[in-house]
Amino acid sequence: MARRTALVRELRRTDREAADAVGKLRKPSAGVWAIDQVAADDAALIAELLAAGADAREAQGNVAAGTATREDLRTASGRLRDAVEAAALAASGVLTGASHTASEDTTRRIRTTLQAAATGGAAARRALWTGTIDRDLDVGGFGVVAEPEDDPAELAAVLAPLRRPSGSPTQRQAPEPAAAGSKGLERRQAERDEAKLRAAAERARGAADAKRRQADRLSDEARTAADEATIAEHAADAGEEAARAARVALDR
Repeated sequence: MARRTALVRELRRTDREAADAVGKLRKPSAGVWAIDQVAADDAALIAELLAAGADAREAQGNVAAGTATREDLRTASGRLRDAVEAAALAASGVLTGASHTASEDTTRRIRTTLQAAATGGAAARRALWTGTIDRDLDVGGFGVVAEPEDDPAELAAVLAPLRRPSGSPTQRQAPEPAAAGSKGLERRQAERDEAKLRAAAERARGAADAKRRQADRLSDEARTAADEATIAEHAADAGEEAARAARVALDR
């Protein structure tokens, strides 16, 4: 939510309509929020999950095409389960750390959303990678052979050294050098760190503005109180003077 608030503030400077649209987005569930936090804090864990999801989808298609074996599919599916479980455990830890209860239903929804995003279309996979999933997802596409959508070039470069493609060697694409994927992970982590620092700065700026407004209000109230006290003192002086004059008149 802090990232969404920072984004709304940033958009409001240039595109009020877009800022209003982002501001009206519904608040994600606790499980989705935890997934997004994991994506922001552990790019390597999410990259492994996305690579496993891509390999599982590819293995499904290769088995259907006769270029991979059932054993290939079982291996890819097992890796996906392990990656989902690791990410779900991290998300549950986020919830616990934030004093939220990770109920059995919440944990189940976390696992389902992670698998659905990792094996889904390009938009869902990108949302998982960038930590911008906004709702619980259901597994609908995996299990049905379909032409997978290409990931954005930057994400594809990060995942390439983590991929374990199945099928015949002639249909496998040579992976990118590991250094390229490592560099992409480092860059993405740096971008996320920078975004978190920007969000923290926005929060600090908001708190400073609130304190300044409070100080201005208190200053105004203090000035008003001082003016009222002066008026009251003048009234008291006038009353005392009138009382003395009345006493003098009585003594005559």
